[in-house]
Amino acid sequence: MPADPVRAADKVTAKVERIFLDSNVLLYAFSSTDPLKRERARALADAPGAVISTQVLSEFANVVLRKFSMPVAEARRRTAELAARCDVVVVTAPLVIEAFRIRERFGFGFFDSQIVASALSAGATTLYSEDLHHGQLIEGALRILSPFAPAARQRRAAYKVRRSKRA
Repeated sequence: MPADPVRAADKVTAKVERIFLDSNVLLYAFSSTDPLKRERARALADAPGAVISTQVLSEFANVVLRKFSMPVAEARRRTAELAARCDVVVVTAPLVIEAFRIRERFGFGFFDSQIVASALSAGATTLYSEDLHHGQLIEGALRILSPFAPAARQRRAAYKVRRSKRA
């Protein structure tokens, strides 16, 4: 029996959910201490519909250079790979002005407000960030989620240093 052409067309034109990724989430892709967060961050960056902004690219580049002491050539390559992998929203003057309105309405810091403004302008339905309020709905259209929330809520065991019993 031939495939239904209407259903086949629906699959081709199906809308992919747009997700916006904050730099604090993307930086976990390079975590050497938390493999679960590293894999989650990498999966989000590779997801169809992943969106970032020029602000996120700048923050990412700054942190990998300054805090991770990544060589410039590698930081440039990683930043370029990220830009190629995701849709990139250019932070324009109107987005900067929109960030003020979001700050006034929701009380976020200015740069967090600019992230929210960029996510809204991209038509994202989810903003993944560790810096904002997990579960909060913005303007009835954008849900803020921490991709690591279940792990963050788990009780951590006390850290103990074990010393070898060599004499």
